[in-house]
Amino acid sequence: MIAALIMLAQASAPDVPTDEITVMAHRLESTSVWLSRGADGKLACGMNQSSGDTKIDAKLCTTAARCLKDGATAGDDMKSCIDKTKPGILREFAANRRAGRS
Repeated sequence: MIAALIMLAQASAPDVPTDEITVMAHRLESTSVWLSRGADGKLACGMNQSSGDTKIDAKLCTTAARCLKDGATAGDDMKSCIDKTKPGILREFAANRRAGRS
């Protein structure tokens, strides 16, 4: 999956340094996201590590909440649902870097 993410991002953002895209692709690949519900009933998002970008971390948490709402409860279903969004998140990251935005 890492190679596919890197190739996809490089094809859509040729002016962005490859190493920056590669690093983010590796971070996304190795970042796991989970949700828990507190005693107050509110959802909390957790990660095994940050992607290094707070906007991407927020998108991953939002994605996890959407996946839960759509019926993914845990384990492989949740992971699969979140992983489907990672290529789009990486493309957006590369496009933002190319446009000079963070």
